[in-house]
Amino acid sequence: MAIYRLPNLMRALLVIGLFATLLGACAPQERQEINFVFMRTSDQTEPYWQEVIRAFEAENPNIKVNLFIFTWDEGRQKIQEMIDQGNPPTLARVATRWIPEYVAAGLLEPVDHYMTPDFRAQFIPLLINEGSQYEGRTFGLPITVSSRAFYYNKDLFEQAGIASPPTNWDELYEAAQAIHKLGPDTYGFGVQGKDLETSTYFYYFLWGNGGEILTEDGTRPAFNGAAGQEAIEFITRMINEGLTQPNPTLSSRADLETAFVEGRLGMVITGPWLARRLANEAPALEYGLSTIPYQTTPTTLAAQDTLILFKQAQNKDAAWKFIEFLYADEYRLKYALTEGVLPEKVSVAENGQFKENQAFAFFMEKLPTGRFEPLNVRSGDIASVMAEALQAAYRGEMTPEAALNEAAIQVQRILSYSATSW
Repeated sequence: MAIYRLPNLMRALLVIGLFATLLGACAPQERQEINFVFMRTSDQTEPYWQEVIRAFEAENPNIKVNLFIFTWDEGRQKIQEMIDQGNPPTLARVATRWIPEYVAAGLLEPVDHYMTPDFRAQFIPLLINEGSQYEGRTFGLPITVSSRAFYYNKDLFEQAGIASPPTNWDELYEAAQAIHKLGPDTYGFGVQGKDLETSTYFYYFLWGNGGEILTEDGTRPAFNGAAGQEAIEFITRMINEGLTQPNPTLSSRADLETAFVEGRLGMVITGPWLARRLANEAPALEYGLSTIPYQTTPTTLAAQDTLILFKQAQNKDAAWKFIEFLYADEYRLKYALTEGVLPEKVSVAENGQFKENQAFAFFMEKLPTGRFEPLNVRSGDIASVMAEALQAAYRGEMTPEAALNEAAIQVQRILSYSATSW
């Protein structure tokens, strides 16, 4: 009897197994999640990324992207909290100066093995080959790019009888004097003395005088040499004679840009986003763009924030799929135009909306000659030391020479306990 029942039982089991298989095939796959951290640039940052993420998830319903928008003031600490909780971001936009520290801590995933040659070739060579490299490996991708230029108010120049933008420090000094004479609430030249970028503003003059931040091997400070001393003395002279805005140590980059937009500041050094802001908020203001005044060496800053992939994060393959999606030309073009930054891709840089825009074209022209700040595992600490020393000089609490020399002592101590620069 059992001999005849066995085939029936087997048939029943086969039917049950096939049914279970079909149910499994029809069941929705578990969604992979990506935690994406991005630092806020403007009011448009979050809406922009929400749009990109909606489009990506529509094409990839098995991947969910969790967006975290932080301010720069809180962002680094927020990322560290996520790391400490054992749930690091999958992807994050960070200041490039943070990368050496993350690499030294073993937190970053090199992305070379994810990139095809064609994907890598999309990027402007300076940005992918210099700005993103460490010891021959690529630890991130350029995500927000800019250079710097010299803005000047043409109306104030005309009122002050200034025929052309200054090309050197003497001409900058004379132009600031002439503009300041127009009225007590009109200032010649803006100096940033608040936040970590205080050091960057000083570097424009250091580099323009032939100086360097560190020695070539990255092991010793060089900013307190003759070129640096002349640079800080020039800046503090402008401050002490009232040719800049009052109390520069209270002025962030955004404060200077606002003063320029409002017509209270004759000259300022900043990035391409100010051109977008002027077009939106002060379309009647006539302004010009020029090379940053220099003594021996025309120079500008090449700056990029970097999109990084955390080694300990889950779903890195899904994250790379998102990366390939977000770097599509249509999204990178919209990002650059919306946020007032430069494209990181060759194809986007060739787009007519950039090439035909005089301001963007000027900044793109300067980008290949831009200089990156040297990076070190203690880059943030070095920037803090420099900012504090410069602020002490700007407030008159230390002489310019003493301030730079004290900063050099502290930076040497930092370099002695850290890896060499990039």
